[in-house]
Amino acid sequence: MMEHHAKQGRRADPFEWSGGHPALDLVNTLDERPSPSPIENLATYPDLVRFAVLAGLIDRRTAAGLQRLDGRSGPLVATRARKLREHLHDVVAAANSRRPARQSDLDALSAAIQAAHVARTLVVASPSPGLVNRRWSPALSPEIPLHACSLAIECLLVDEPRKRIRKCGATDCDVYYLDTSKGQRRQWCSMKGCGNREKQRRWRCATR
Repeated sequence: MMEHHAKQGRRADPFEWSGGHPALDLVNTLDERPSPSPIENLATYPDLVRFAVLAGLIDRRTAAGLQRLDGRSGPLVATRARKLREHLHDVVAAANSRRPARQSDLDALSAAIQAAHVARTLVVASPSPGLVNRRWSPALSPEIPLHACSLAIECLLVDEPRKRIRKCGATDCDVYYLDTSKGQRRQWCSMKGCGNREKQRRWRCATR
């Protein structure tokens, strides 16, 4: 099961966990996207590994091993992860605007998802109720966090109803989330943040 961790302060955990799904949390790693100077939270390979483990996409033991790998290929993998994120952002943004997704974005996502499936192999399950388990091969490839994100993207796009993938209603926020609320009436990425700010803005406009 994909496990999410609450924010523990910007220094300890800079990621936005309002998405309700690891793939949307990936989209939201570019913070303050509508601003002239968005904040890049996947700037380095260690950032990518950290995101993947906090999002529950890889386990901490694997993450620790990845952080000890030769760092020469890490920057390239991080760059590919950021590009993958932007392809996904453009797909969900198109859906939010009721536009068809660009085929180039879908092709890029498909290629990443296919590579992720190829990177997994079946091994004897021990201990496990099933006959076999899936394992990454090789076990400590630097691409593991990228592959894990790709598989999360596949789950989002294939398994989740498109009407549940929503964008925050605040005019200055570009955070996407999975609306699991009763009646699907959620409007904001965070009621304490954007929700309160928008309500105050509307109140000020109404009282002028």
